[in-house]
Amino acid sequence: MNWHEKLLALLLLPKARNHIVLINKELESKPYDELLNNTYNHPIKKQSLESIVKAYFWASRLLEKGSCLPRSIALFQHLRAVGYEVEHKFGVNKNDSKLAAHAWVEYNGNPLNESADLRKKFTVMD
Repeated sequence: MNWHEKLLALLLLPKARNHIVLINKELESKPYDELLNNTYNHPIKKQSLESIVKAYFWASRLLEKGSCLPRSIALFQHLRAVGYEVEHKFGVNKNDSKLAAHAWVEYNGNPLNESADLRKKFTVMD
């Protein structure tokens, strides 16, 4: 990621944070499928995939832990709004009799801001 993309990500950071907070509130009253089909209605220009993903990554670090679902839905909506063909994924993992869940976004079959072996850790729910 070059300095220009980092600067764009930094400029996008407040919008990304607010978007994640909004999705977190909407999760209380709207079904998951409806949120995925909602369009992100804020005026945005197409930026590099890397700068958008990095902005949402940084924004999620400013919020409480366990925010993978609102973060991933917000990132999904934003990337779709600017024309990237991304997929939203939700997976579960049972380890040591504990159930864990995680949500993320994939582009061309690759998880964004996640480890490459994510699909080995979680069973994707379709």
